[in-house]
Amino acid sequence: MPRGYLLITATLTTRSEDFFQTVVDDAWQGAQGYHFSGRLTEIHPAPLENSSRLKALYRNIRMLFNSGEPGLVTWRVADKAWTLRVDDHGYWELADNQSLDLKAGWHGIETEPVASSAAGFLVVDPRNPIGIISDIDDTILISDVLSKRALLKNSLTVSPEKREAVPGMAELYQKLVLKNPAPEATAIFYLSSSPRQLTDNLRRFLSVNGFPRGVLQLKKISREGGDSTGDHQAYKLRHLETILAAFPQLRFHFFGDDAESDPEIYAQVQKKYPERVAGIWIRHLNPDPKRATYPGQHAMSELIPRLPE
Repeated sequence: MPRGYLLITATLTTRSEDFFQTVVDDAWQGAQGYHFSGRLTEIHPAPLENSSRLKALYRNIRMLFNSGEPGLVTWRVADKAWTLRVDDHGYWELADNQSLDLKAGWHGIETEPVASSAAGFLVVDPRNPIGIISDIDDTILISDVLSKRALLKNSLTVSPEKREAVPGMAELYQKLVLKNPAPEATAIFYLSSSPRQLTDNLRRFLSVNGFPRGVLQLKKISREGGDSTGDHQAYKLRHLETILAAFPQLRFHFFGDDAESDPEIYAQVQKKYPERVAGIWIRHLNPDPKRATYPGQHAMSELIPRLPE
């Protein structure tokens, strides 16, 4: 029996669940079993599509500083169900080396209390040889990471539907997944150091801009603790190694930008797992002519000529 597993007949909480929501992370099944996680919080909705900048700022700040809540979370996939008591900060996680007997593709996750936005459980089709691992900020979503002021403005005062996508990236990813025999069951991971509190916003951005569905993995950052804000490379490398171990049969296309440390992170992956790399593509933004480049990495503009070099 997995650690933390409880009978689903347990009482969810002593307070009305109408006050709470479950921010559910996308889940997946790989060679090492399945993985689920999320957080129980008070309900603080994301900005509406037509929110003013001031209203969007207000709602985003409330989400960013939303504290976790005590209680139980129940979730279901197909005919299977689990219940966990969350930790002191509302977080819950369940990993087990078993595999669920489900067909390849995406399966909905239902939760009690209700999910803040729709999350899914991915079972990758074993016939697919290729996967995608993509950064988000300034790789597919224009954020202006090099300018902290612009980054905060873009991230906090604009509704997800009005955020600007990097031209051509959604179409590129769609073309790549179509090379797999079962494109709807492709291993796609959107891996970012953006805080998990922005999960609902980024799901809406990906959907409205036509990006293929993938597992959204964001950083655990909160007032109570979580992933350190200063370990960007260690955080990404840790998650990349988890993904590679989960899908040993796949070769991945890696996408990033040089505003932060994606080139260095991907260079380490290529050195350690050269046989797992189908390609590394970098969107060049850093104006420093001395910015390091690495062998085997290609400019995104080679794939999408309209992108700046």
